[in-house]
Amino acid sequence: MAQGPTACAVEEYRSGYPRFCALLAANDNFFICRRFLRLRSRLLLLKQDKISQLEQTLDDLDQNETAPLSLGESRSDGNTARISLLTELSSSLEDYDSFVERTSKMLSLRPALSRDVSSLQKWLRAKGCISRSERKYLDNHLELTSLAYSNDSALRQLEDWIEDLFIDYYKGFRTHDLSTDPDMYIYSGSLIKTIARTVMLMLITTVLLMPVVICIFTNSVWARVCVIIVSTISYLLVLSKLTDMKTTKLILAGAT
Repeated sequence: MAQGPTACAVEEYRSGYPRFCALLAANDNFFICRRFLRLRSRLLLLKQDKISQLEQTLDDLDQNETAPLSLGESRSDGNTARISLLTELSSSLEDYDSFVERTSKMLSLRPALSRDVSSLQKWLRAKGCISRSERKYLDNHLELTSLAYSNDSALRQLEDWIEDLFIDYYKGFRTHDLSTDPDMYIYSGSLIKTIARTVMLMLITTVLLMPVVICIFTNSVWARVCVIIVSTISYLLVLSKLTDMKTTKLILAGAT
């Protein structure tokens, strides 16, 4: 896990938001917040409907225009209602476009991992730094998102799995540079990433070379064909499950 800079141990900050924020700053994956999808959809529909009403009003003004020449020359348009309406439309569309862009960006963020949410909830229940009402945002599991960027979800899952193994079976692995609490664990080294990358490379090498080894010891042509088909399908299934590859990239991966 990647950690953000912190001046001192979490417990050195005063209880309350100072200590809770120090905890969040100690681990990038703790930067978890709500996306407020229901509210965003409500506001999006309202903004959309407002523009639709303005659009209809503009169409009515154009249809009922008594000076047809002003419809073909905006410079000589003396209809103040239409000019005012177009100004309002421009402002409303600018607000709408900005909101759509922000919503799209929010939807593109990856969901928060239940592991990280659970860690924060357990810490808050044990320490009680934040009131119950103000930590309820962590109960909205379906719309929680993580601001921490991860370009390799498969590697992140493997890192978490390896880290859990070390925590459970090797107590000496725990480090407390960011916390003086013996019950609190925040890893800040590079060992986990190194082991995870090594294991991942070994798995990829095994998956890619295993069909070759099997084909070497198989004389039947049909058996070799079946091995190639099964191994290719299995490889693509693993890629699609562990990564966010698009269909075109999966096709290229299968072709190569």
